[in-house]
Amino acid sequence: MLESIILGLLQGLAEFLPVSSSGHLVLGKAILKMQEAGMFFDIMLHAGTLLSIFVIFRKKICDMLLGIFRREKEQLNYALFIIIASVPTAVVGIGFKDQLESLFQNPRAVCVALLVTGTLLFCTKFAPTGPKYPEAVAKPMNWWRALITGTIQGIACIPGISRSGSTTSFMLYMGISRKYAGEFTFLMSIPAVGGAALLDFLDWFKCQGPDKMTEACQNAGVLDVALLVGMLVSFVSGIFALKWLMAFVQKGKLHYFSWYVWAVGIIGLILLR
Repeated sequence: MLESIILGLLQGLAEFLPVSSSGHLVLGKAILKMQEAGMFFDIMLHAGTLLSIFVIFRKKICDMLLGIFRREKEQLNYALFIIIASVPTAVVGIGFKDQLESLFQNPRAVCVALLVTGTLLFCTKFAPTGPKYPEAVAKPMNWWRALITGTIQGIACIPGISRSGSTTSFMLYMGISRKYAGEFTFLMSIPAVGGAALLDFLDWFKCQGPDKMTEACQNAGVLDVALLVGMLVSFVSGIFALKWLMAFVQKGKLHYFSWYVWAVGIIGLILLR
């Protein structure tokens, strides 16, 4: 039960804060000598954080869906940009699935990736719409900026590279407003996180049939109280993290997280020799 709470808290906070949830989960399991929680447990943790996105951005999501139905240009463009961004994410995530999953077994590589994330965050201080340029005129999102952002989101499948941190950083580098960058990075995560959870669920479902004795299914996991507690913790902490990060992004303070990420990466390299 304690491990479920710890992993749920790590997932909820680190999924949205620009510190890499996957990186923290890998290091948390390595340093604390935790056993693998199971495929189904990971799915439900992601479901908890995905639900928190719908709660925080419920008005924006409803406005976009109604706007699509009413054929409003602004909302149609917004939805189109999310679709464009999702394409390279899917290509990278599915095309390099095995290579990416192998990195989860390499905690030291995760530490190096965390150092990269810290550098991306720190450099937002100097972005065109960063804190040094409060009067800068923001550039609009367009198809090629959405494509770049989606590609970065795909690369962020590497554990230790923060999805929210890297995508938000690159949007700021491209001159997109802080408010838009903060919202877009989480709304475009819905198909990415939801799609990944769906693929994992299909793998788990296969393990409930004749193939359940295969090596891949040995740690599939089952629905129990510990799993539900972990999901609840990830949901509640995810809401907290989302509100906190949106405030940091809009105030131009995203670079503050770089010091924490650097510290975790360096400490991990020291402890995991």
